[in-house]
Amino acid sequence: MKKVQELKNTLGQNIKTRRESRGWNQEELSVKAGVSKNTISDIETGQKFARANTLVKLAESLETEVYELLKPKDIFPDKAADIIKKYGEEVKKTVEEVGNLLLEKKKK
Repeated sequence: MKKVQELKNTLGQNIKTRRESRGWNQEELSVKAGVSKNTISDIETGQKFARANTLVKLAESLETEVYELLKPKDIFPDKAADIIKKYGEEVKKTVEEVGNLLLEKKKK
């Protein structure tokens, strides 16, 4: 039974993390996935495990695969990827600006 509860908790945490990373509340995810808000709450808190069709709907709504929702400790890589992408674009822009300033200075 301990393994079953661990799986429920993993699923709940992975869904919650992905939902929050998109800035959605439980109601918004429930509308996008076509399931009740209570279902989302029960899954995220580890009280219930999602049925197969609900897992598929949630994965599609969260733009991921079902197996990704079930992987233990799969919480942080998604957040890290979002952060890297966001700041990577900012770093690229800054590097381009510095390069342009150096070119202008070299021309003078």
